[in-house]
Amino acid sequence: MTGRLKGCRALVIGASSGIGRSIGTVLSREGADVALAARRLPQLESLASELDGVAMPVELDVRDEGSCERGVRAALDRFGGLDALIYAVGTAPLVALRDADAELWRDAFETNVVGAALVTKAAVDALSASRGRAIYLSSIAAGEHPPRSGIALYVATKSALEKLVALWQVEHRSVGFTRLIVGDTGETEMASGWDPAAGAEHVGRWVSEGRMFGRVMEPETIGRHVADLLVIGEAVPVSSITPRYPD
Repeated sequence: MTGRLKGCRALVIGASSGIGRSIGTVLSREGADVALAARRLPQLESLASELDGVAMPVELDVRDEGSCERGVRAALDRFGGLDALIYAVGTAPLVALRDADAELWRDAFETNVVGAALVTKAAVDALSASRGRAIYLSSIAAGEHPPRSGIALYVATKSALEKLVALWQVEHRSVGFTRLIVGDTGETEMASGWDPAAGAEHVGRWVSEGRMFGRVMEPETIGRHVADLLVIGEAVPVSSITPRYPD
């Protein structure tokens, strides 16, 4: 524990696995008090028990407005305020546009965009009071031209999220809003629902098109970058982190 974030009260959404779990772990190691939020409470409780600092599990479903409000309120009641919100939630169905039905579209937008709006709505007054920070994980895939094949719903919703974050900043200037654009990262659940053969085919195509770097980052790398962003006192509207090309 370095103590760089001692006194920081952070709420990490999507902390039960992958990048969100690593962000929660790193922030705790840096001295922050951390509320670990996601739908899967047992995983959050297990993580909280592993951390040395102040960490609380918070059951929260970003697709449910009441759940977002209750989850944020639980963190505020425990910590007495909020200095940082990190939205590390995302779903990326592997589906062609012609095969994407209304249910898939709703789930993608509710998870990747609407959930971010609902959580921010519940937390923005507390963040304004502390002149805090809000960080939202986006993807390099949202800015690629032409876009990657196969993950159109993910690309469309992450693009919408980036504009949403900019609009929150316009309306709440006392909060520092950051879009964190992340490159390909391993040990996540992004591909958990993919057909293995279709996933391998698309990844092979992305590699052949030069869209991937030949390696992926570790989730902890993202966690350390988020901690660095929170330490910086000035505004960081956009930050981007990608893997280095292998030697």
